[in-house]
Amino acid sequence: MDKPKPLSERGKHRLRLAAGFLRADGFKLDCPRDQFYDKVQEVLASLPADKQADLKTLVDWVEDYDRHDPTQR
Repeated sequence: MDKPKPLSERGKHRLRLAAGFLRADGFKLDCPRDQFYDKVQEVLASLPADKQADLKTLVDWVEDYDRHDPTQR
């Protein structure tokens, strides 16, 4: 059996962002710390495709916002 590919730091960051949005929607992500990323991925996979797309859009926006340099115009 193949081991799952380890998550990149960017992937972990995006899952933490998604978890924040899930919590805001009332999802409970109660699990041991070492299972957090697996739990978030499990919850995301259980969502309807339109909700997954909405969350991806929000995470993309936050990620872009975080990278924005306000000194550049």
